[in-house]
Amino acid sequence: TSHPPRHTRTTPSLPVPSSVRRPDASPPMRSPAMSDYQSFGGPGPAPASPLARRLRRKWTLLLMASVAVILCITVAPGASTPAIFSTLTSRSMQGRTTSYVIPHPGVVGLSRRQHKTKIHSDASTAMGPNTKVRLETEIDRKGRKRIAYRASGWNKWRWKGNNINYIQSGEEGTPILFVHGFGAHAYHWRYQIPELSKKHRVYSLCLLGYGWSDKSTTAPYSAEFWATQVADFIRDVIGEKTVLVGNSIGAVTSLAAAAQYPDLVNGLVMVNAAGKFGDMEPDKTGELKPKDPKCQKKNPFVKAAEEFGKDVVASGIFYSTRFRIPQILKQVYADKDQVDDDLIKSISSAALDPNALGTFQGLYRAPFRGGLTVNKMMSMLPQDMRVLLLWGQQDPWMQPEKADQIMKVCDQYGLQCDYVPLDAGHCPQDDNPTALNENLMSWTQTHFP
Repeated sequence: TSHPPRHTRTTPSLPVPSSVRRPDASPPMRSPAMSDYQSFGGPGPAPASPLARRLRRKWTLLLMASVAVILCITVAPGASTPAIFSTLTSRSMQGRTTSYVIPHPGVVGLSRRQHKTKIHSDASTAMGPNTKVRLETEIDRKGRKRIAYRASGWNKWRWKGNNINYIQSGEEGTPILFVHGFGAHAYHWRYQIPELSKKHRVYSLCLLGYGWSDKSTTAPYSAEFWATQVADFIRDVIGEKTVLVGNSIGAVTSLAAAAQYPDLVNGLVMVNAAGKFGDMEPDKTGELKPKDPKCQKKNPFVKAAEEFGKDVVASGIFYSTRFRIPQILKQVYADKDQVDDDLIKSISSAALDPNALGTFQGLYRAPFRGGLTVNKMMSMLPQDMRVLLLWGQQDPWMQPEKADQIMKVCDQYGLQCDYVPLDAGHCPQDDNPTALNENLMSWTQTHFP
């Protein structure tokens, strides 16, 4: 099967206490350099230490950033925002008041009330260590088959003391593992699971902190951390080398797994990959190190202040975007009609978890953790590993130039990479599932029949 050619693109003042003045006394004289407290007889503030001045500057910047983020989200409804975890509270739906969280603007599709024409059980069953779930599928209004929403989730797998949810379908063929993006879940691959399971054993995983998986407030979330989860899942559940397919941060997680555990992965598909690009440089030993001074070792007090500041920003994003959910969702989809009640419901359960806010604060720090860039991880891949890039050309966040950069790294290291541009936004698997399924099936059948 031939593949499309590579696509290239080039201190407020204090009031005067009456107790400090005599009725017949005039107000004390003060110089412009005196503080209000000094003018009332106070000793004045002690000179600030260099560390205190640094902390004060950082606190000011962090507070300004928090205010800017909140204003951007709540005041400017037409502005583009990088917030990818949104909370909706007290939204009226069909006369009911509900409260739910929408982590990712890419997890939307068609209204179930508008398009569902039938539901039936799939012939294959999803087996897990603790559960046995029979998949149900449905046909949308465009005649496309997908798995039906299941409020209780699917299979469970225990990992590091946590319950991890996943979907399984298919009886034979090279296994494929789908890894979702930031804020999404295993159900985001609802259109791919029934189609790819015709020729492959298919798995779709909820990463720790997302979907129906447990919400840990202490896990060190990062692409490398989730890569260990992916690797352990392949060992414990799948049991053989697997093709990884990831979207957004799930793509960079899949890349990290392929780079660090190449004995478990025989193919890699990245769909509008997120991650760090080109922000590393070699040191004297040739090892890549962060150029950004923020990544270097810091004073523990400064680090604690910065972590607290990130929590403030994360909390602002978590609580203040609830009035802009439709706009945020539509920003990253080319097909604006792909709005789905089931996907909204599938994500809403996150808000009911008592650890929802703490988990999101940890997830928000994920991009700041880890030292590996996309460039570095690509250089770690075996040269015989097949790589496919499927990229929505209308993605406002991960523009096609990112794919061009990855293709240049492929050429630099002699990797076997194919690139297919798609008419879609940030999440082509739900935005334009037909095109993605056709290209993915063709590629897997060519290299992993």
